Amino acid sequence: MKRFLSAIICAVITAAVITGCSSDKESEASSRSVQSSAPASSTAPTQPKKATVDDASASPDSAELSEGDVSYNSLSIKKNINEIEAKLDSIVEATGFSGAAYMKIGNDFEYVKTKGFANKGAHIDNSIYRSCYAGSVTKLFTAAAVMKLAEENKLSLDDTLDNYFKGCVYGKEVTVRQLLGMTSGIPDYVSRDEKSPKEVTLNKDLQGKLNGGSAYEKNKATILSWILSQPLQKEKQGNFDFSDSNYYLLGEIIGSVSGKQYEVYLSEAVFKPALMTKTGFEPDESTASPYESKKETSPLLYEGVGYSALGVITNVSDMLKFVDALMSNQIIGEESLEEMLTDSGDGFGYGVFINGSRYSFAGRVDAYSAKLSFTKDKCLIFAAVSNYSDSDPDLLQSQARNYLVKYSN
Repeated sequence: MKRFLSAIICAVITAAVITGCSSDKESEASSRSVQSSAPASSTAPTQPKKATVDDASASPDSAELSEGDVSYNSLSIKKNINEIEAKLDSIVEATGFSGAAYMKIGNDFEYVKTKGFANKGAHIDNSIYRSCYAGSVTKLFTAAAVMKLAEENKLSLDDTLDNYFKGCVYGKEVTVRQLLGMTSGIPDYVSRDEKSPKEVTLNKDLQGKLNGGSAYEKNKATILSWILSQPLQKEKQGNFDFSDSNYYLLGEIIGSVSGKQYEVYLSEAVFKPALMTKTGFEPDESTASPYESKKETSPLLYEGVGYSALGVITNVSDMLKFVDALMSNQIIGEESLEEMLTDSGDGFGYGVFINGSRYSFAGRVDAYSAKLSFTKDKCLIFAAVSNYSDSDPDLLQSQARNYLVKYSN
């Protein structure tokens, strides 16, 4: 991955998108930030290489590549690059995706697609450097921060919550490890409609109690008070049950043991080592404007709502840098990484869904959506963000994966 960004900083990428990865369970929300102060670096994709039949056999990457239960033949892909790119272009059009997306298979095939406006009024196009709210992809960054603090012996994954939240009704029954693996049984402060996954709202108990505008601390206090006062769902405790509340509490734990605001610690301990210069929690000039085709729900983009569960704003380029830094142990050590990427129940590790050798998370909040998938060896990577409500990175991946099966072994 190091070579990806070395030549691209000065170039404008307008190629094409996707990776064959099946969809995962998730959706999202967000706000607040401290921008990373890391210097600019070279970590973006190169232009897709147009391989020929003659040079294909010379590649050291011509062996099988596995993705979950799919194994791709690199040589076959290299021989058919033009056909594959054309088909992926048509899939992007057919699924109505707008935003920015990237796919890598092996060391010889990279595919980038940017489509639609980041700002229609200013006629600014989307690009891999335009940022969007990433929703639940935030949980990957939060989990990495917790593992780093555990490495530094500032917390133990077996700590019970009464160490951090005095008076919590379930303080002695839930551990940090259970929050990471979503096996705590704590009810979700966010509500999702299984029939309409794009509909992501606050739990009905919280609706009407939060304020728009500059109300970060008040909104956060309201949500925390609600989470900490809920009775545990005993039948779910010990089993995987998706609840954003787990990761909202982890943000407070990170702040408590690091002695810094959650957003500050993430910036210093995760974003800066990974050189993620445009990832944070507050929109800036690089953030794409949201475009809703039809407003189905009340907005979740209130300050303090996303926080450590849903609040990160990032772009495709920075997500690739994160994968590179995580896999090369620039954020956490090998032992911590292995634990983070181990299935702790129902195909979920710490902040990431697991499907065979592939690790992924998708997110959605209001008009924004995002997806990140990767393998440990970085031979298979998919990263996408969108600022259009009709876009669905999961659908895009699924359609591409169905097509790419013809190049599997």
